[in-house]
Amino acid sequence: MKKMISAAFLLIFVSVLALSASAVGHTSADQVFGADGISDRASVGNNDVTGTALGTITDDKLTLWGWYADEQKITEFGYRYGDKVTLGSTKYTGGGDDSVIAEQAGKLGYADGESVRFRIADIPVMKGEDVELYAVAKLADGSTVDIWKVTYTSENGMEMQNGNSQATDQTDGSTPEATNPGTADAALLTAFTLGFIALAGLSIVKKVR
Repeated sequence: MKKMISAAFLLIFVSVLALSASAVGHTSADQVFGADGISDRASVGNNDVTGTALGTITDDKLTLWGWYADEQKITEFGYRYGDKVTLGSTKYTGGGDDSVIAEQAGKLGYADGESVRFRIADIPVMKGEDVELYAVAKLADGSTVDIWKVTYTSENGMEMQNGNSQATDQTDGSTPEATNPGTADAALLTAFTLGFIALAGLSIVKKVR
């Protein structure tokens, strides 16, 4: 009986951690286009959202293409360099694959088809080595979440100042409240809390022995 109780607590702990991970938004990092909006600068599909390295590029603009799903409603997309966020990229509905996207989102457990295409175009290239560019999504609660990190090196382009670009400010004039969705933060807090309870339960079982 004691072994069954211990196993149950362990199962709860593992399950909670799994649920917290699934609460974080999901990005399909499909393609990075060069200045012409056609030429690929990364893999066609399955790029690493935590860091897609383009190497040295000569483009003056980039386009990020893919789709993003989140538990919250997504209002728009954009990009950021440093802490400067530029929004204004609307949900992309072209391409004829809306039904495919909705199906993929459903398999991930997201409700109401809140997985949407993004095509964040005309992103200015910054001059520098290992420049970090982030695709972002603005959520219904006003927060802005990073959804895809891209790095590159360029001898041309705009200058970075104090880690920020000289690009224009956010199109809506607001300041992003966070770079991570609130749902993810809440899920992680719940995970740690319940995980602590589960581990405490295991300690009690051991003492009973």
